[in-house]
Order: sequence, then structure tokens, then C-alpha cells
Amino acid sequence: MELRKRVKSFLDDTGATVIAFCKKINISNTYYYRWIHGEIEFSNDICNRIEAFLNEVYAK
Repeated sequence: MELRKRVKSFLDDTGATVIAFCKKINISNTYYYRWIHGEIEFSNDICNRIEAFLNEVYAK
């Protein structure tokens, strides 16, 4: 599944806020919204952090 869809699913599934997610990943809310709307692309480092976080959450 594409990373944007995985993040949206995570937020829907868990009820987590965008603010809490951004703090966990260590990015700004503005940066997140620009990415979610396709204005920018995250670096490989940020994508890897998100993947690792989501894999950890769903492994529980």
C-alpha cells in the first residue's frame, strides 16, 4: 500500500491526531500537510522513519 494511504489508514484506525503523529515522526504539521496533498515528497530518511513506526504499531 502506498505510504500516504498507510498513514491515512493509521490515523483513521487509531484515532491518532496529525499533531501526535508528526511529533512521533519528528516533522512539522505543515510539512505533513504539504506531503499529504502531493505538494512535496519526503526524503528517504523520513519515509523510513514512517515505515518503521507503522510497522512497529501494527506489530503489536
